[in-house]
Amino acid sequence: MKPKISVTIVTGFLGSGKTTFINNLLLQNYEVKIGLIENEFGDVSIDSKLIANYQPENILELNNGCICCSIYNEFSLALQELVKKNSHLEQLIIETTGVADPGPIIETFFQDQELERLFELRGTICLVDAANFQEEFGHFEQQKQIMLSDLIILNKVSDADPKNLEYVRKKITALNKTARVVETNFACLDSSHLYMLHPQIQDDFIKKLRKPFYCEPDTSEFHSFTIRFSGYLNEEKFREWFKYFASVYRKQIFRIKGLVNFEDNPITGIVQSVGGMTNISEGSVSNPYEPLENVLVFIGKGISKFEIEKKFQQYLLQEN
Repeated sequence: MKPKISVTIVTGFLGSGKTTFINNLLLQNYEVKIGLIENEFGDVSIDSKLIANYQPENILELNNGCICCSIYNEFSLALQELVKKNSHLEQLIIETTGVADPGPIIETFFQDQELERLFELRGTICLVDAANFQEEFGHFEQQKQIMLSDLIILNKVSDADPKNLEYVRKKITALNKTARVVETNFACLDSSHLYMLHPQIQDDFIKKLRKPFYCEPDTSEFHSFTIRFSGYLNEEKFREWFKYFASVYRKQIFRIKGLVNFEDNPITGIVQSVGGMTNISEGSVSNPYEPLENVLVFIGKGISKFEIEKKFQQYLLQEN
């Protein structure tokens, strides 16, 4: 069977350095067969001339409209057509427009069976402009970009006022406790080789969930909390129930991400939900010497930790 094409979504507000980051990424991975979906408004685009032996047909430009707002069937068909014409592709990078909520793009890879067959979503990377963050922070879309990301690149740190930089760090942590945060200038990431980057995103996420984490109380309208419980889960029952649960709370809970342990399976399950769409994939092999614990992180608006914990306890009682 042909391996799935790994997908990386790159998001971030206007002027945060997405295009520069992608150009750096392509230069460091010139030997990898990469497809690009470019969906930024403006004159600056991916400079394919910088890439040795790069194929122009691997670039699909969607400048006429935002893919986040399109009917997902159209986006799915565009991706399938890209694969048909370029069967050699190993990786796919999707650059979202800076004013968009990336949630609908992520959801597409969770709900479209054909895309699930062809692609594997490996992570969402968000670039944040450290120098101009405060004046942009009121935008709901920027907050969602941070919440839904697995890796956050805090860019232009040398241009930021030290006090403002500390403020930005606290805000990012309050919105997303589990993402790895890297500080850079010129959107340059030393470890940005794609094959190194993807496992590192997952490893850092697992390490964070394995230990309690703390952040200062946040006064924003968005909430983030963690639920921990012990024991093994029946995989089939949990998948069915989790899909129902995420659908019910889709308007309140923007993202769920965590680790669960299934009966008769040494592989930890990585649980994700965005916009009510769910995905459970294989993580790493469980360590028998570590305490058995299931951990789920919730990010949303107007959600009650007490209410969510109660729902999970009811499910666990029902399963047992």
